[in-house]
Amino acid sequence: MVVHALRTRWNGTPPYEPSTFAGIAVEPLVDVLVDVAATEPLVTALPVIDAALHDRRVLPEMLAEAAETVSTAHDKAATALRMGSALSDSPAESVCRVRFMQLGAPVPVQQHVFARSGERTAVVDFWFPDQGVVVEVDGRAKYGEGSEAAAAHWQEKQREDFLRSFPEVRTVVRVVWSDLMAPERLRAKLLRAGVPCR
Repeated sequence: MVVHALRTRWNGTPPYEPSTFAGIAVEPLVDVLVDVAATEPLVTALPVIDAALHDRRVLPEMLAEAAETVSTAHDKAATALRMGSALSDSPAESVCRVRFMQLGAPVPVQQHVFARSGERTAVVDFWFPDQGVVVEVDGRAKYGEGSEAAAAHWQEKQREDFLRSFPEVRTVVRVVWSDLMAPERLRAKLLRAGVPCR
């Protein structure tokens, strides 16, 4: 199935023009994102859409318009395009957002900053303010190997202690890729932390 966005005021801009990649002609980026949103599962489509937004290859307004053009015939595509966020720093964060939605969790704040004057600052992946819960998505690459891993673990422990020092933070939940691939495991972690799910 190929579902292209209708042409709009963005005509003539790079995301709406064909280009070449590795010497091969490729469709306009917005068309590709719409097609991916329409044909792929949300857990596959959203990381692609988020990456395009994060890298500033498309503007949120472009995807919002594209979502309007496909919404009546392709609700799935419109959902993916509307969910796109430039704040997702990794595919795992994008998949985590899909899982939150599928589990019926509240919509969290992305990349929330915890700061105190004269001290360090910590930016967290997800913040559920009503529940006082921070959710961090961890990957193995974050920690490296050997002494590098030990130093990374120590820094992460210090960072988590800093987060827990804020009275509004009740708990910090760490999510790994295997949790994202087993939504019931993620649901259990969220419920234990006090984040409501369906």
